[in-house]
Amino acid sequence: AAFAAQQVTRYQPLAASGAEPGERFAQLQTQARQARERTNAAQAALIGAQRRVGTLSAQVRQAQSQAEAARAQLKVARVNVESTVLKAAINGRVGDLAVRVGQFVQPGTRLMTLVPVDRLFIEANFKETQLGLMRVGQPVGIEIDALPGVELTGRIASVAPGTGAQFSVLPPQNATGNFTKIVQRVPVRIAIDAPLEVRTLLVPGMSVGVTVDTRSARGEMDRLRQAVSRKR
Repeated sequence: AAFAAQQVTRYQPLAASGAEPGERFAQLQTQARQARERTNAAQAALIGAQRRVGTLSAQVRQAQSQAEAARAQLKVARVNVESTVLKAAINGRVGDLAVRVGQFVQPGTRLMTLVPVDRLFIEANFKETQLGLMRVGQPVGIEIDALPGVELTGRIASVAPGTGAQFSVLPPQNATGNFTKIVQRVPVRIAIDAPLEVRTLLVPGMSVGVTVDTRSARGEMDRLRQAVSRKR
């Protein structure tokens, strides 16, 4: 459009003086007018396109906000679905089931007992006269009445810090002076070393016989006796 206008300006004096034919000048004027019209149309199209771009950008931002809201709703829905499933903290077998399929339960309701499979242990009540040589980590031989001929191994995991009587609901009171000496029993927890196929056959309450190898502590008992003798 600018070039066409320059051509009209340059040819106008020539056409007025007769140096150039009038038809040529009229043709240049027509071309200049058409160029202006095309320029105006292009500018209008540009303005319309810019407006459409602004509208589309707003629509894109709105769609992005809707997508974020949908993702947040999906996250909440997944959390709600996961909340309907109770997951046990340990592996084990279900026992003493107290609910039925389809039954509604309230928070805090006892549903079942979970018997662990991976962390089975034996609680053996030894006489207090047998504890002098027992230490955590000592090997233990295990015989289970329900599995005759099967010899399992284990190790002492812990020794209770008190006798079984002291942890009972009504511990004995000897303040009256009527005291009868009774050998007390101390709970000793024994971890079982057994393959999975054996652990799945064990259930709580089974009768078990154990033998603790206390040879590793015999020298320690001799040292204790010597230490007490030196203090005297």
